[in-house]
Order: sequence, then structure tokens, then C-alpha cells
Amino acid sequence: MPARRQPATPARILTAAANHIERVGLYQGDHLWQPGRMGGAAPCTVLHAWERGVRVARPRWSAHREQWDVFRQALADSLVVLSDHVNGRAVPSLRWRKLRLAEDAYRRTVLWCWGDAPERTTDEAAAMIRAAAGRCLSDADHVTVGCSAP
Repeated sequence: MPARRQPATPARILTAAANHIERVGLYQGDHLWQPGRMGGAAPCTVLHAWERGVRVARPRWSAHREQWDVFRQALADSLVVLSDHVNGRAVPSLRWRKLRLAEDAYRRTVLWCWGDAPERTTDEAAAMIRAAAGRCLSDADHVTVGCSAP
């Protein structure tokens, strides 16, 4: 019988994202396509690191519905916590409504822009993601839907 995966939490997603970007490095610029350097070893953007963290926390396809509900909420909460942290405060909904964007699309853009700032380093990106993870309660407190980030 396969080992049971840990429940998905915002902190777990963000910690996995920080680990990934530390391992592969931060990529900046418009030309992300690099044949021969793609996959789990190519430098990545902050947004891509977050997506890798999401993959780590995703339950198995055969998991019960409750695990998927918790995962979906952890996914949304981790994006909110990370983009709010990058922004320095809660991202106001007026921003994405004025641009007629979906909330998650705008928040992903915030992550992309932050990581693409000139002189941004891998260490800075990893530290920022870890600091955002620290805003969430411990993993033990995330067994139900929702993140209680301050």
C-alpha cells in the first residue's frame, strides 16, 4: 500500500516552491523557452516555482473528495498569501477588476513581475517565498479548508 501523502497546505506549497527555486535558480526575462535546459533542473520564475510547489502538494488522483477540496483551497490560499506578501499588503480587488482580469490571473502577474525585477536574486526569491509560508499557520492547523494567514 502506498504511503499516504501529507495534506495539502499553503505552507507546504510555498515551502516546496522555495526549495525548488533554491535548487534550480531564478530565471528572468522574456525568453523562457530553452531547449535542452527545461524540466525540473532549468532555472525558473517565481510563478513557476509556485506551480512546482502546487504539484508537490497535489493529492493522488484516487484521493477522497475531501482531500481535493482541501487541496483546491490550499492552492488558492497559497497564491493569495504569496502575492499579498510580494505586494507588501493585501492586493486590492479593484486592481484586477479595472483590468477585467480574473483574480488568479492578476495575482500570477504580480508574482511574475516581482521575480522579473532587475537585480533580483535566487536567494531573495527563496527568502520571500519562505517568509510568505511563515505567514500561514503550521501544517497541523490546515486539515480543513482555509488558511488563517494574518
